[in-house]
Amino acid sequence: MPQSALRQTVRERLASGWLFPAPHKVWAGKGTEHVCIVCRTAIAPSEVENEVVGPTTVWSHLPCYSIWREESQTYEQVNGNGTTYLAGLRQTVRDRFANGTLLALLHDRSWTGRGVSDICVVCSKPIFAAESSQEVIGVRRAHVHLVCYRAWLLESIAVRQSDERSSAESNDTATS
Repeated sequence: MPQSALRQTVRERLASGWLFPAPHKVWAGKGTEHVCIVCRTAIAPSEVENEVVGPTTVWSHLPCYSIWREESQTYEQVNGNGTTYLAGLRQTVRDRFANGTLLALLHDRSWTGRGVSDICVVCSKPIFAAESSQEVIGVRRAHVHLVCYRAWLLESIAVRQSDERSSAESNDTATS
């Protein structure tokens, strides 16, 4: 894919929330055949592979990561920290928690891989085979878009922390 087309794809994915802004720090090493989150091709052992830890762990070629990082910096300068789309998804997750159609995650264990031609359990939109997606471990048929998983995980952590505070307060009251 030409560099200009790759840049445009990264811009579109950042704007839609499908791709999170690239962090400054990554782990690098020899390619291990993971699929690059940016160009969607396997990273060969002869290439440098970046392991990118964000709301989930993904991999990218070194040149692809450079483009992703540059476009992320531009995106964040123009759009602030880019949380508007994520905020809407987090509200969707809270609403679904409230009406019982989605449960809080008990852990943060998941797999990242190619889309499975399934419906996202968070946003109810299709996950196409060409996209990367998350599969939550231990939850039957829980496939989600990367950004949807991020919103679900953040809200689940907030629920667990709230439950822990409530439990601690109840214990304090009971011992008084």
